[in-house]
This record gives sequence, structure tokens and C-alpha cells, in this order.
Amino acid sequence: MLKYLSSPEQSRFAELQHKLAQFSITAEEQQELSTLVTKAQHFAGERAKAIETARKLIADNAIEIQAVFSAQAILGAAASLNGKRAKAVNVGGKTRHSSSVGRSEQVLIQVKLDKGAGAPSRYKKGQKLAKFVSRNFKALDVGNQLSENLLKYATPLGQAYFSTPEGKAELEAFARHVHLTPVNS
Repeated sequence: MLKYLSSPEQSRFAELQHKLAQFSITAEEQQELSTLVTKAQHFAGERAKAIETARKLIADNAIEIQAVFSAQAILGAAASLNGKRAKAVNVGGKTRHSSSVGRSEQVLIQVKLDKGAGAPSRYKKGQKLAKFVSRNFKALDVGNQLSENLLKYATPLGQAYFSTPEGKAELEAFARHVHLTPVNS
């Protein structure tokens, strides 16, 4: 909630909180603290309303994320959600952005059809294909629509990646693998 206050207000809020914890706060300071809390709550509420309005507009107009953001921006955002930061690298005098997220950490598809025990089945970018596939992936192989069914379980990172030519090729290769490979027993 403090992130909605300015830096000086955040400092003052911390001061007042400390005084409150020490039972040395005056009535005027309590009122000031209450005002800061109310202000932060107001901004948090306004932000929540704006986000909900944006979500509603996106849903009502069937706007896909790729229409608003580039695949690179989506991949960068997804990488930062995983706790990794994209970093700038100087290569041959040009600055290039690379993600510190390793290929093995980039989950593109995550499926859990059986609500029972066990982890979901995951496909990660550049993953080495095994001799067997999970029941979750095999269950999606119906009606010659495996690629489309896999896309339904794509993570935001996967959706962005699969919208690129490289990603489409990797999705098709994985779908062929799932179709041709026996289930892990």
C-alpha cells in the first residue's frame, strides 16, 4: 500500500508508524497517519478500478496480448515475473537485451488435467524430448487438434513465444512428439 504514496509521504508514514509502536504518537500525528492510510487506500482503489476497466475492455473487444505488446516485451515481462531480470549486453558495439532466465526455466506449457496428487506436466523452451510423454499431454491429442489444445495450456511466456516463427516450429515439433510417443506408465 505504501507504494501509492510519494517518497516523502512514505518516510513520514514510517516515522508515524514507529511512534505508534512506541506509544509516543500525538493525536495530531495519529490523524496524519490516518490521512496517509486513507490516501494510499484511495490510490490503490483507483488503480484496481483502472485495471478492472482495462481487463473488461480487453475481454469485450477480444484483444490478444500480442496486439498490444511485442513478443519481446511479453517475454521480458514473463522473465521478470520469474524473478529474473533482463540485462543489457554489449555485443560488437551494439547493446542487445538478453534474459538471464535459462532455457530450462522457461515453462511454455503447463497442463494438469487430473486434479489428484502430482505435479502438472510441463514443457520448457528447448526441452530435450523424452522416450515417453505424460498422460496430461497425451489426453490433449484428440481430433487432429493437438497443437491448438496445447496452446490452451500455454503460459503467458508460451503464448508470446508460440506467436513467433521459431515458437510455432517448436510447438509443432512438440505436438508431433506427443502424437507419436507412448505414454509414460
